Amino acid sequence: MKKFFAKVKDWFIAHKPSKRRLIQVYAALLYNAQIKGFFTGKIYTGDTKKVCVPGLNCYSCPGAVGACPLGALQDSLAQSRTTAPAYIFGILILFGLLLGRIICGFLCPFGLIQELLYKIRTPKLRKSRFTRILSYFKYVLLVIVIAIPIIYAGIPSFCKYICPAGTVEGAVSLLANIKNSDFYDMLGYLFTWKFCVLVAVVVASVFIYRFFCRFICPLGAIYSLFCKVSLLGVKLDKNKCIDCGLCIQGCKMDIKHVGDHECIQCGECISVCPVQAISWKGSKIFLRNTSPLAQPALAEGESEKIALLEIAKSNAETTVSAKPADAVEKISVAEETAEENVAEVTDGGKVKVKGERWQKIKAAFKRPRFVVEFVAWTLATVLLITALICYNLPDKGVAAVPAFTVTTYKSAVSEEGERYSTGDGNNVKILYFWRTDLEESVNGMEALNELATSHIGAVEVVAIHSIYKDQRNVQEFIDERGWDTYNLVFAQDDMDTNAYSLFGGDISVPKTVTAVISPNGALKKRYEGTPDTAELKQDIIAAQVGAVYGVGDYCPLFTLGVYNKEEGATYSVADSRGKVVVLNFWYTGCDPCKNELPEFESVYEEYAGEIDMTVIHNWSGVPTNGVQNFLDNNVDKNGRLWASYEFTYAQDEREIDVYSMLGGKGAFPMTVILDTDGKITFVKQGPCSDDELRSAIEAAKNK
Repeated sequence: MKKFFAKVKDWFIAHKPSKRRLIQVYAALLYNAQIKGFFTGKIYTGDTKKVCVPGLNCYSCPGAVGACPLGALQDSLAQSRTTAPAYIFGILILFGLLLGRIICGFLCPFGLIQELLYKIRTPKLRKSRFTRILSYFKYVLLVIVIAIPIIYAGIPSFCKYICPAGTVEGAVSLLANIKNSDFYDMLGYLFTWKFCVLVAVVVASVFIYRFFCRFICPLGAIYSLFCKVSLLGVKLDKNKCIDCGLCIQGCKMDIKHVGDHECIQCGECISVCPVQAISWKGSKIFLRNTSPLAQPALAEGESEKIALLEIAKSNAETTVSAKPADAVEKISVAEETAEENVAEVTDGGKVKVKGERWQKIKAAFKRPRFVVEFVAWTLATVLLITALICYNLPDKGVAAVPAFTVTTYKSAVSEEGERYSTGDGNNVKILYFWRTDLEESVNGMEALNELATSHIGAVEVVAIHSIYKDQRNVQEFIDERGWDTYNLVFAQDDMDTNAYSLFGGDISVPKTVTAVISPNGALKKRYEGTPDTAELKQDIIAAQVGAVYGVGDYCPLFTLGVYNKEEGATYSVADSRGKVVVLNFWYTGCDPCKNELPEFESVYEEYAGEIDMTVIHNWSGVPTNGVQNFLDNNVDKNGRLWASYEFTYAQDEREIDVYSMLGGKGAFPMTVILDTDGKITFVKQGPCSDDELRSAIEAAKNK
């Protein structure tokens, strides 16, 4: 058994990852810290998504917590047109000046994927003059990537047509989750093309080292411009170099010399150099006396030069990776600790050094290099653990109010003697606690009825009478005032339920209390007294946020600002009651959205006066120059100006997020149809044909 565990230990030691591999894995985890996104099928849209990470990591990856600099570059160029996007250019220049192509060698998740693919045992295609020539293609592609968004606004060409990282990290990761099955209808020729590109890159990466990085990646092309001036990276001391060529021979990239524009700064050439002519740039910033040990001066005679070359070849063949500096350092450490250690003979006859492990640890912390590495890895580990915890915490739950059941009185929406439960239905509830002998509460009933009537279906207003009541019969009191025709649910509290106390009321104190309850049972607002109707309307909108409504539910009532109307105009879905309503969600950068809108306009003109149609722009996809500028200066596929359309253009808001409330999962366009009562009858994620739209409208009309 001991031999078995010894073999296992030897295997792990032989296959332990290098520091560079650990950093690559670390960066991939940090960039994709929202692990729960792979299970929920939703991408992260929080504040850190505005920040670009250095490597190629798709914005749409379910785990991504930052933006891809290449995608941000294309989007900013598309939106700014002739104006240079200072933010993204500044970020790229900062990354380049600090790190250069160290980002490619250490921090790019897609680079890690390619290196792992290359480890598959197959015949490999070695570099040559041909691959060197092909490596310049990425610079040609970089020019195209920058030019196309400027010439054709709104077209992020690389992300849209080529990027295999986006396909595997974004599209494939999202589609692999069954919760995103609605996305399948959106797949077309473009996804097929990009999937073929992905397969080609994956297969090529098995046979060619970092195929995508060497020949295609525009981001690597950008960083390569900073290789000579970057703060960190590898450097070559020409005074020590003996031109043995081992560094170039051992490198799998298409370099001509160490540190040129094709070098990904992986540092593997440092251990190959027999005269330690290659070292890290910037190391003196963090460490003192970290330069290699002095080497004997190279004699002028050819015999000594040939001898050094022979040593270099021998080192390459035996793959000696231990640095002389490390060896000398270990010897010096041993000499320092030998005098301090005391040996003792155990019963088995073996010599054991007292405190040997502790002495090694103490000696290690005397070395500046070890201290810097220890501190750096400790801080990095703390950062990663913190990120994993923060991004994967469960969504904040709601402080739900326990559902309760009360007996109803007769009104337009309830019958006498029925049982009403506050836990039923998927709508906002306003609970109004009143008494027949409390004039304030009696006077507020009319305004509540007007609110309930304008929000019928989406909001239930429940007027709950106090446990204590005077001599008057409550039902007779309701009938005398004509409240039996109101759209309010009248109910009676009782001692067993004591609903009034759930909202901070004291049954011995006559006081009006109003509470706003969200569809998931959370208490969103509480008032003492009768609140203003305008305040309640805002509370209703806030209570709807976070809830999801589907077919069969009443549409939440929202109000949004519009573009193609007079200044300050708004659109309220409540104003469309009595008509079939078509809501379409889009954004200016979505080609399928823009392709279907001309047909939607035709259908709207066909049903003139019979339907309301509102096209709602996504809150997160607003172009830099604004949606109104896009409408005023761009035409559709038929050459018609967008601003000339007759339907209403509205703007979704992050705080409300109507798209998510109506079941949106990230797929655009999305179409939702309401019947004349405001009930949702049709939801379609993805493009909707004009025939499909007409059929859904007719179905809603006949409800």
